[in-house]
Formats: sequence, structure tokens, C-alpha cells
Amino acid sequence: MSIVIDIFVWLLIDTAVGFLFYSTGCFILKALTFGRFEIEFRDFSSFKTNKAKKVNLTLLLGFLFYVSLIVLIAYL
Repeated sequence: MSIVIDIFVWLLIDTAVGFLFYSTGCFILKALTFGRFEIEFRDFSSFKTNKAKKVNLTLLLGFLFYVSLIVLIAYL
């Protein structure tokens, strides 16, 4: 029973962290392209439908933002 609970908890964590990285990547792309980047980003349900598509580059951009932020804080 605890294995099922662990899998469920890790799936929730994966979805939450993925949404955080995805939303950060979307906002960075919007800022860098001055709003010309068109993406159907509305809420969490649209993230789950877009997750089936290829959103890996947006997730990677959000992840790299947080990694670079941590590196910058560690450097300072």
C-alpha cells in the first residue's frame, strides 16, 4: 500500500514541478520576445493537455533559469 502512495505523491510532485518550470519558461519567452511568442498558456489544465505535446524546450528553459539562479546565488 505504501508503494502506491509513494507513486501517487511523486506523480503529484512531478506535475507541480513541471508546471513551475513550464510557466517560468513561458514567461521568459514572452519577456525575451516582447510578447511575440504565442503559446496557449492559461492554467494548470492547459498545461496537462500541452504536456502531451512537445514542450520539452520550454521546460528546459524554465529549469535552466532556476539552475542559473542557484549558481548565481552560490557564486555571490
